[in-house]
Amino acid sequence: MLRFVLPAFFLSLALPAAVSAQATDREGLSDLGEQMRDPAYQRDMALMLQAMTEVLLDMPVAPLAQAAAEMAEEEARDIDPALTLRRMVPQADRAGEEVARVVPRAMQAAGSMAEGLAAMTPLLRNMAARMRAIAPQAD
Repeated sequence: MLRFVLPAFFLSLALPAAVSAQATDREGLSDLGEQMRDPAYQRDMALMLQAMTEVLLDMPVAPLAQAAAEMAEEEARDIDPALTLRRMVPQADRAGEEVARVVPRAMQAAGSMAEGLAAMTPLLRNMAARMRAIAPQAD
């Protein structure tokens, strides 16, 4: 269960970093890295994601299964309308706590990576300029 839930949460953390990285703004990356390494921000994000996990675990599965069957143009199986992920997976009760435990470490690592990219930005720009200057132009 956790191997499906956690990647979704890490993706939600990575998207802002990816958008910021596309701008290749050194200050932006540095600021993002500093923010991601802030313990108060990490705690707030962990609590928010833990709450989101708890809500997702209590969502009914039947409407999602129905939608998936319709998209696959298959007949939906009859599913108990009260069935939730929490009831389906015995270890699901630990998912929220696991998210809250792992998110700060992941954010710390992402913050360090963003700061490292910020430090490398001038070198990467210089390397790109040099490669453009020496590479043959495409026809």
